[in-house]
Order: sequence, then C-alpha cells, then structure tokens
Amino acid sequence: MNKLLRYPILTLSLLAAVPTLAQTTPASSHSRLAYTSAFEEAALAPKTPSTEREYLAQLLAVNPASTNAELQQAEQRLAEFYAQLDATKISAKPLAKQVRSIFELAHQRFLTKYEDAATFDRTVQSGVYNCVSASALYALIFEHYKLPYAIRQKPTHVYLVADPQASNIMVETTAPTFGYFLPDAKFKKAYVDYLVEGKLVSQQEVQQQGLEEIFKQKFQADKTISLPQLISLQYYNQGVLALQAGEDEKAHSALQKAEKLYPATETKYLLTQSLAARLQGSNYNTLEDVQLLTEFYARQPATKYRDECVSNFKGMTQKFLLERGDTALYRRVYSTFMGSVADSATRHSLSYVYYMQRGRMLALQQHGQQAISLLLQAFRFNQSSPELQGLISAVVQDEINVHRNSVGLLQRLDKYSTDYPFLRNSGPMRQAYLYSYGRAAYDAFVSNKRTEGKKYLTAFEQAYARKDATIDPPIVATIYLMASVAAGKANDLAGARAYAKKGLTYEPTNPELKRIAAMH
Repeated sequence: MNKLLRYPILTLSLLAAVPTLAQTTPASSHSRLAYTSAFEEAALAPKTPSTEREYLAQLLAVNPASTNAELQQAEQRLAEFYAQLDATKISAKPLAKQVRSIFELAHQRFLTKYEDAATFDRTVQSGVYNCVSASALYALIFEHYKLPYAIRQKPTHVYLVADPQASNIMVETTAPTFGYFLPDAKFKKAYVDYLVEGKLVSQQEVQQQGLEEIFKQKFQADKTISLPQLISLQYYNQGVLALQAGEDEKAHSALQKAEKLYPATETKYLLTQSLAARLQGSNYNTLEDVQLLTEFYARQPATKYRDECVSNFKGMTQKFLLERGDTALYRRVYSTFMGSVADSATRHSLSYVYYMQRGRMLALQQHGQQAISLLLQAFRFNQSSPELQGLISAVVQDEINVHRNSVGLLQRLDKYSTDYPFLRNSGPMRQAYLYSYGRAAYDAFVSNKRTEGKKYLTAFEQAYARKDATIDPPIVATIYLMASVAAGKANDLAGARAYAKKGLTYEPTNPELKRIAAMH
C-alpha cells in the first residue's frame, strides 16, 4: 500500500482551495458514510439544497453537537437579522447600498472574532468566524434577498462579489494575509501523477506545460464556486486538518462528506491518501478493514493495483475461508471486493479464486455435488488452469466411486453440459464422461443388462478414442472383463472371447481375461 503523503506546515488558508475537476468513483465507495448524528445524516441527505433551511442545516451539521434545536435557534437569529434589515426598507435601496447595509449589520451582529478553525455554527451562535463561514453567511443572506452574487476562491482565500455582472462589489470577510501552503516537490508530483492516472490530464500536457504549471492550474487555480461547494469546504477543512494531525480515521470521515456534497478532484485525492494511511499495518481481520481496502481500490485506475488486489483477496481467502471456515463472512468479503472493482480482468481473477477455493473446501469435506457446482463456476473464469481441471476430474472421479447410480451420474453430467455449454468440449467434462460411461457399462454388465451395457460401452469406446481424456488401463480391462462375463452368462461364447481379447490389450497379464480368451 502506498504511504500517505504528509503535508508540510499547513494553515487554514489552504483549506479555501476548492476542487475543479470531477472524477467518477464507483458508487460503492460512497456507501459507508459514518454520520456523527441523526441531524447530520438528515442534513446531508440532499446533495443540492433547495431551501434556506436545507442550506442552513448543512452548514450547521459540521458540528457533531448540532441538533434541530440549534437549527431553530440559527433560523431565529437570521429571522431577527432579516427583520432588522427589513425595517430599514432595504429592498427600496440601490444595490450598492443594500450590500453595504448587509455588510455592516452582519459584522455587527455575527462577525465579532476571527479564528482560523471557525465553523459556521460558531459564527451564528457566538460570532467566531473565518473566511469560509463568513462567506457562507453572506451567501445565505444574498440568497434570502435574491441579490446577485458570486463566491470567489483563491489559493489562500474565499470571498464574495455582489452584482458580479455589473458593479462587481467585493464583500471581503477577512484579509487574506494569514498564511499560505507551500507544497513540496514530492506532493506536487504525486498529485499530478494522480491526475494523469485518472485521465484528468494527459502525459503530453504535463510534458508540454511542465509539472509546476499543471499543479498550479489544477490545485491552486482561482475560480468561482457555488454555495454547495462552499458548504463542502467545511468538511474538506476538517479533513485536511485531521490529516495534518495524523487523525486518519477522522480525516477519512470528513473527506467522505465533503465529497458527497461536492465530488472535487482534490477531495478525491486526499480521500485516497486518508485511506492509504488508515490501511497502513492492517491485517484485514474485520469486514470493516476489508471495506476500507476495497474503497481504496475503487478509487484507483482500473489496472494500477490489479495484482495487489488479487493477492490480498487470496490472503483473505486463506484467513477467512480455509483457516477459520467462516463461509458467511467470506461471501461478504467477496461481495465487497466485487462491488468495488470495475476492471473485468480483476473481477475474473477474484471470481476464479472465490469459486475455486470454495469448491476445493467442499471437496475436502466430501460434499462432491456442491463442490463440482462451484468448481464449474470457477471454470468459467479460468479454463486453462491445470490445477482446476485436475480438481474437477478428481471430484467427478470421487463421485463416480461413491455414486451407486451410474446412470444418475451421467444424467447429472448432461445437466452440467446443458447449464454450462462451454464445458461440453472441455477436458474435465470429457474426462468425467469417459469415467461415467465406463462405470455405467460396468454396472449394466454386472446386472446382466447386456443391451444397456453395450450402449454405454460403445459410448465409452467413442469417448476413449478421442484421446483427450485418460483412464488407467486396468480399469478399462475390468470393464471388458464384466462385458465378457455377461456374454458368457448369455451363452455368447464368441462375444465373451472377443471382449476378453480387447481387455487383454489393456492388461495383458490379467488371469481372468486370459482364461476366457482361451475358452473353446
């Protein structure tokens, strides 16, 4: 597992950096969000809020202690603020004066103390703010009064512009002088490599423009963002600060929520880093560990971790299935892998291991019928495996040895051939038919059912003549011996001698065959 790329000294100014590019991630990687409260889960349910209340709830939810009571209090404070503004007949004022009135009253009522790590709930409750929470407050107010605005993001700052298509009035919440992020060369290269692997930029672009320029464009570009993006920044900020502090689980949870609200490239990249950090030293002893690993794989280019993914699954097969015998948990592990991996070659490899090893386990437990069904499933995914072909042949042979109804066994093989048409001309199936025809012929002759015996013996000889299936010569000799004995009981001496002579070509020293062949 790649190691987490740790940040150099980092301040909140970086946290205003909002992503620009979206990258598709399998839906399963978003399925295990751990909410801190029922309020947060309800607040984050709509990806795109449509009402003031929904926007406000999402902004408050970043604080685990927030509840509906805090939401009502925030609504009340804003309602009082709006009432105070309305008393000034704000709607009748020119736009520039409306903006000034909002700016001055908001600072008076809400923005009293600046702190780098402030969140929106603290802003509306106690006046502690930063550029993100203050910009969110202004955005809510402008939304309420339907004033045109835009949220601007710079590498070290976030602020609002009112009437962006005309007068372009800047609404500055804090001076962007409180620090900066100095990513080192290792971080820059890792991030640009991530963009190339995800096909968000081409290698040709990197060669033509240079790594520094691509990094500047994609990670620190000035841009206009939406209010939902601004809301996601609160979780993004939490995630980066947690990464900086080495709190990888907290970082992963926060970044997941930031991605849910706005799936930005920078967020996705940091998510992979938080996952890699959480997985360092893991023995994958629990399903939760497995889910984290498969989420990491789901966020990678299709083939980047193919061999590692299959190797890890083999290790889990050994642990959960072969050592613990926990088939139920192993099924869930397999389902988790398959739900996260999109690459077809990797999926085939995983499925082969899964069905092969489950079939092998059942075969060792003498559950032949269940084993063969799973082994045939494995054969779908790897028809060239000598190990699998040998195991299928061995299981079928065991079934032949213990099955008292050879005709029933042939019927089962016919069903397998019908259900799995690709097996009809496969080596394992031809081998199975060869043994089964031989057993059916033997059983029929032992029961003095010569007509039936001749039918199966002919099928056996045809199967043997194809030269793509093998059987021990003494077994063949025994089949002809039974045919010879049945012919003798029916007073068909010529037939008995003929069968005996055929049998001797396979086992020349067989005394019974020699005796019958010499009869006159």
